[in-house]
Amino acid sequence: MSIARNCILFAAAFITASISGGCMKRDRVPETRDADVPNLPESSFETSKGTQLPRGYIPQYAREEAQLFTKEFLAQNSKSASGLKHRFFYNEKGEACLEYTVTPKHGYIWDTPTWTGSLWGSITGSISGKNIYYTQTKKNQDETYYSIEKRRKDSAFREIEKIVLQIATEYDYDFYAYNGQTVKYRDPNVKKAVCDGYADAVVRAFANHRLVQKTEKWTSEKGNHAWNVIALKDGREIYCDATWYDGNSIDDNGYVVHIPAQNPVDLTFDEAEFNSLGGAVDKTTGGLLAVHFAWNDAVLVN
Repeated sequence: MSIARNCILFAAAFITASISGGCMKRDRVPETRDADVPNLPESSFETSKGTQLPRGYIPQYAREEAQLFTKEFLAQNSKSASGLKHRFFYNEKGEACLEYTVTPKHGYIWDTPTWTGSLWGSITGSISGKNIYYTQTKKNQDETYYSIEKRRKDSAFREIEKIVLQIATEYDYDFYAYNGQTVKYRDPNVKKAVCDGYADAVVRAFANHRLVQKTEKWTSEKGNHAWNVIALKDGREIYCDATWYDGNSIDDNGYVVHIPAQNPVDLTFDEAEFNSLGGAVDKTTGGLLAVHFAWNDAVLVN
C-alpha cells in the first residue's frame, strides 16, 4: 500500500494599517512587530461590546484562502487525494485558524490527515507620544468588520458613511504639521489636515443635513486628538473619528496612501467600541484600551 506524505502549508496572514490622528498617531501591525508611529462551525463568540458572530461564520479572507489552497493541493496531490475539507475556527488565543482534512484515494494513507493549514494572529499597535501599546485579537477584529457590514444595511448609516468617506478621500493627513515629518503625496493638490481639520470638515459636511440634528466636535488634550458625534434626528448617535477612519498610512516609497482604510471602529453607533477600538487591550494595564471618551479630559467644543 502506498503512503502519501502530506505537505502542510502554514500561511500566517496579517493586515498592516497605519492610522494617523490629530497630533496623535495610531499604528496597527502584526503581533510579531511593534511600532511607535502612525479584516466557528460549532460555536459563536461574543466580544466585550456584545457583538456576536453568527454560527458557521467564515470571513471572506478565510474563504478565499481555503478555496485557493484546496485547488492547489488537489492539483498537486491528484494521485493520492480525492478531496479536501476545511473547518474555520478561532482558538483560545483569538487567532483565526483554517483546519484541513484530506480524503485519501483508495490505496493511500496520509500520515497526518488533519492539520491547521493557515493561522491569522493578533494585531498590535501603539499611540505615539503616549507610550500606549495595545493588542487586538483577530477574532475581535473580525467582529468589528462584521459589525460595520451590519450597520451598512441601515440606510441612514450608509448615507452618513458616504459623506465621511468623501471627506476621507478628499483629505490626507498632514504629517509635516503633526511632527515635521516630510512625506510625499501622489496628488499634489490634495487637502491636508490633522485631526482638528478632519473634525471641522465633518461639522461643515453635516450642517443642515436632512438626517442630522447636530454634529458635535470633541477634543482631548490628554489624547491630543479631535473627533465627532453625529446626532441623528431619529435619536441615535454615530461616533465618528474621520482621521482614523481615513487611515493615512505611508507606503514603502514614502507616499501617503490616498485610499481610505475605512476602519470600522471609527464610525459606529457603539460608544464602547469607539472608546476601546473594538475591544483592544492595553498591554500595560491589561484592561481595555481607553481612548476618545475614555480620556477623562474629553470636552465638547461645539
